[in-house]
Amino acid sequence: MTDARSDIDDPLAALAPPGVQSEAADLARDAFTRAFRHAAADASAFPLDALHTQCLDWVLADPDAEARAVRMALLLAGLDQWGLAFSQAFGIQAIPPLTALIGALRTGLAPADDARFQQQFEGLDATETAAIDFKVALRRQIHLALWHAMGAGDSLEAVEPVIQTLGSQLLALDAGMPELGWRLVADTLAHIQIRLLEDPGATALAQSGTQCLFASLRQAWPKAHHDRIMAQATQAVLAWQQTHRPPAG
Repeated sequence: MTDARSDIDDPLAALAPPGVQSEAADLARDAFTRAFRHAAADASAFPLDALHTQCLDWVLADPDAEARAVRMALLLAGLDQWGLAFSQAFGIQAIPPLTALIGALRTGLAPADDARFQQQFEGLDATETAAIDFKVALRRQIHLALWHAMGAGDSLEAVEPVIQTLGSQLLALDAGMPELGWRLVADTLAHIQIRLLEDPGATALAQSGTQCLFASLRQAWPKAHHDRIMAQATQAVLAWQQTHRPPAG
């Protein structure tokens, strides 16, 4: 996916360049991770004010009102998608610290800022290419986090909900983005294979879980579509291997 940017016209690139989109994905990941860990341990100790300030400072760092609206839309879209994925994977009805953070960010918007935010937020789904760098980074991070959670489980039976969630996420991404979704899915599948290549000693659960995931996707897609996605993923893996090949001699 990274090597195919030249043929994608991102209508939000002027307001949120690729670097900003990458920052948005990273901030959403880090904020969610902190919220999720506190929810699993002691939500009462969640540093809501500090994290809210960190997120808000990043949004307000741009002097342009429309650019700030895009930043808020990216951040809240990211937090929402992290929460949805992990709630499904672990059977959680709610993640209170995450809900509190999202609420604090939304309720702090002035009416005019909220209207701009709503327009940009809706535009993310309406236009596939909008914030494409953010979408690639976000989905890759979420999918790999689920994959790592799968590999860290106790047994294949215990992590079956995580495997099912990851598979469902990939299928929904492919269906929800008819033009580019398959490329984002291929990006995830390539990075899963790269993780296994990077760690030859990966757990047996990571290996068997990956096999189950790939088998379920093969069954879910028409053969031609499956082959197209896997060919794209294989090309990315081969490119990675080429750049990481030890020097001759």
